[in-house]
Amino acid sequence: GPMGINATEAWDSVNGEGYVVAVLDTGQVEHEDLEGQFIAGYDFISDPENARDGDGRDPDPNDEGDWDSKYDSSWHGTHVAGTIAALTDNGIGVAGVAHGAKVQHVRVLGNAGGAWADINDAIVWASGGSVPGVPDNETPAHIINLSLGGATVCPAAMQDAVDIARANGSMVVAAA
Repeated sequence: GPMGINATEAWDSVNGEGYVVAVLDTGQVEHEDLEGQFIAGYDFISDPENARDGDGRDPDPNDEGDWDSKYDSSWHGTHVAGTIAALTDNGIGVAGVAHGAKVQHVRVLGNAGGAWADINDAIVWASGGSVPGVPDNETPAHIINLSLGGATVCPAAMQDAVDIARANGSMVVAAA
């Protein structure tokens, strides 16, 4: 029809194969439509209470849920991963726009949202930059997805992080 992105036509030329897309969000949940699509990521939530995993930053980007007394968990990081890289032609769920790409979950959002410092460090790390106290990223992302939002203006430090990521060769895509 008149709307859409013509993905099936685009897949004749490119399907995302060879690309790493970092999803800075709530983390990962295993799903059959994403089997084999994830590569090693990281949990950048420094507040153990917000992270709900009992510790601070660590190499486990699993989504522990962002539910509260009013809302169920969004599992938003996995939802975004599906939009990007869900397997195609498998009779399950949806088709990812770049189903040949690999997703690197970088957990920055917990039950109480996310801290600017954690998000900024995650942007730098995802692009292959060094972050004190965190092992280097062995598979830097070609694309960094930030489909998150807030009610305030981003601080200058976030622009610095984006500038570092771009200098490292990553494209940063943010919700607006």
